[in-house]
Amino acid sequence: MMKTTKFNPFNYITNETEIQIFLNDCLHDDDPQTFINALGYLVDKKGVSDVAKLTGLNRESLYKTMNGQTKPTWDTVYRLMQALKVDLSVSLLEPV
Repeated sequence: MMKTTKFNPFNYITNETEIQIFLNDCLHDDDPQTFINALGYLVDKKGVSDVAKLTGLNRESLYKTMNGQTKPTWDTVYRLMQALKVDLSVSLLEPV
């Protein structure tokens, strides 16, 4: 029987530019959960315990959020982005 491990794209991303491109692509996906999943992969890469300490969130709620059991609030997403050093920019798609 072959043993498999959970795929984490951040194990194969080698620099900040690639991280930025990946997260930006996930943010613009039609499914909003794609960006949350991407943040979850980055949380896994950085270490759930470390990110939990930085955000003030408990590990259990982070796991539930990252595996799609619960939908994160904006506060949770914001805290994660701050802990992971991810900035979100806004631009208009067309003039208002």
